[in-house]
Amino acid sequence: MAELKSAPNYSVPALEKGLAALELLARAAEPLSLSQISEMMANSASQLFRTMNCLVESGYVIKDDAHGTYSLTLKLFELANRHSPLKHLLRVAILPMQELARAIRESCHISIIQHGQLLVVGQAESPEKVQISVSVGTSFPLVSTVSGRLLLSVMDEGSLNAILEEDDGYRRMAAEERVLFRARIAKIRSSGVSTAVDESYIGLHDTAVLVGNPEVGVTAAIAVTQLTASRQRKDPQEVVHALLRCAGEINARAGLTHFAGQPA
Repeated sequence: MAELKSAPNYSVPALEKGLAALELLARAAEPLSLSQISEMMANSASQLFRTMNCLVESGYVIKDDAHGTYSLTLKLFELANRHSPLKHLLRVAILPMQELARAIRESCHISIIQHGQLLVVGQAESPEKVQISVSVGTSFPLVSTVSGRLLLSVMDEGSLNAILEEDDGYRRMAAEERVLFRARIAKIRSSGVSTAVDESYIGLHDTAVLVGNPEVGVTAAIAVTQLTASRQRKDPQEVVHALLRCAGEINARAGLTHFAGQPA
């Protein structure tokens, strides 16, 4: 019987140590000393000295010689701002969305908030001859769409209030309607899923889940619209699971981590 070969080990310990140090400093509320970094990373100070010195020399970290502490410079921020998070998210979303459309035989689209409206920025079409699709570039009101309410649900209270104060649909609501709307937003925030039946048109079932991470300012909604009377219609819960898998795949491809407010 032939021996099974172990997978090759391509680890680069020095690089891994440097990346771990950067992530640690990024999470720290204040500058850290070499001994603190050593303790948190479970490495000896002598092992980390050369790593920290390299990060200082390359401009990613600055050392306060007076206190012997290290903190991040703005170099990572500068590099990040040369790279559009939305463009990157859309680029990595293409393949998972196409796979989703093939798996559930329904079109799906991805939307963001822009200028107080929901803007459709990408779509993957169903392989079926008869399909429901939403044109890229189309705008919709936030408060009357599943994707819009989903994106509102992950906002902090101040940002949510600011948007709703300018939203015509919300301003037209009576006091009782606003209370119900806020309760609906709270429920979506808790579940991480936004759904509606017969909202935009009679006979349509819309479902949306979040992609991205609000904690880093990158959020979008992936949605599927089904014909409720179609013989090909998937079970609603099956669609939710497929959407969540798709969102997880996009986040993984984008290098985005699970955020605190998102259901596991």
